[in-house]
Amino acid sequence: MKAERRVSLVIGYEPAFGKPHADVAAAGLTATLAVVLSIFRSDSADSVRDHALWLACARAITEAVAADNVEVYGEAPNGVVSRLLRKRVGIPLGTLAAYAAQLSSHVDPPDWAFIRWKRDGILVAAAMSEPWDQVGGPDRYHDSYTTCVFVPPSVSPELVEHIRHSVVREGGHVESVVHLGSRGPV
Repeated sequence: MKAERRVSLVIGYEPAFGKPHADVAAAGLTATLAVVLSIFRSDSADSVRDHALWLACARAITEAVAADNVEVYGEAPNGVVSRLLRKRVGIPLGTLAAYAAQLSSHVDPPDWAFIRWKRDGILVAAAMSEPWDQVGGPDRYHDSYTTCVFVPPSVSPELVEHIRHSVVREGGHVESVVHLGSRGPV
């Protein structure tokens, strides 16, 4: 099963589901990292979103940027349609801890769309959901549950290492680390 709990990291990922909010660029969060979680499990005919593995990655972001506040926002009405129309943030789902509780206690937990990590009230990281498992996508992302993370360029290398360690601690493995540079999601 560990072999199926795969994560790929894509440095320099260009978000496919719209641009982040203006506050992301204003905060200098110009480096991107896609955390691509495989949804394949041999024991399931359906795709599987590995919430525990995703949470390990989200907590690694919290550690890497030393955030003291993490707010999760749900999808805007109409889900994927809203994303394609770039209506990214819906209702607040609470802190990361509160959202983690929802993931573990609900059979069909709400989907998140956007996350803000803050330290002392200042935005230090952000993430957008890239639900390729709902729409297909290019080979690297096809049928994956992907998170596009925005951080300051100086944090990017440290973030990769935090995520690597968190994935291993959670029982998964990082299958690859890809550097795209400025090529985008190909």
